[in-house]
Amino acid sequence: MRGRTPRAGGFFAALGPRSHPPAPSVPALCDGRVEIRDACEADLAQIAAIWDHEVLGAETTTDTEPRNPAAQRDWLARHTEIYPVIVAVTGHDLVAYGSLSPYQPKPAFARTVEDSVYVRQDRRGAGLGTMILGELVRRAGALGHRSILARITAKNTASLRLHARHGFRPIGLERESAFKLGRWHDVTIMQRHLDAT
Repeated sequence: MRGRTPRAGGFFAALGPRSHPPAPSVPALCDGRVEIRDACEADLAQIAAIWDHEVLGAETTTDTEPRNPAAQRDWLARHTEIYPVIVAVTGHDLVAYGSLSPYQPKPAFARTVEDSVYVRQDRRGAGLGTMILGELVRRAGALGHRSILARITAKNTASLRLHARHGFRPIGLERESAFKLGRWHDVTIMQRHLDAT
């Protein structure tokens, strides 16, 4: 992902990383066989499989559109070095991924990001979400971001608990703002300030 130009940031993008308190510790998983690394184009088919399952049949995300290979490549290309995509892999098996995205395209919001965390359905409950979100929080601080926001469907209690464990606090509720799978969904907004103690 080197050499890409950030979508947003202005002079903020030129700022160097800042030091921040460490993210919550990440538990060991599968005897250390899970690797967290940057995503690459070779990962896109497995990322798409996780994504498509969630957008087509689950209430855990408000997204509704599956991505074809070209859309997946465009999505990865939009994630610059200050908005990383990371994956959890066991050998060649991609079991979870997460990303940081600009919260708003305007320069004033360049140091506020939104996180996304997805775990493959058959690997949930094994600590992978904790690994991914912990690494995203760590990287966000190292990259100089000020805060992270998460927009979570109100019935997604697993994600609400995950974010709370990583220092996110609820700051708002959008009532019936998303329509998916034949019904309206409330969306909870959670935020973590990265310089908070």
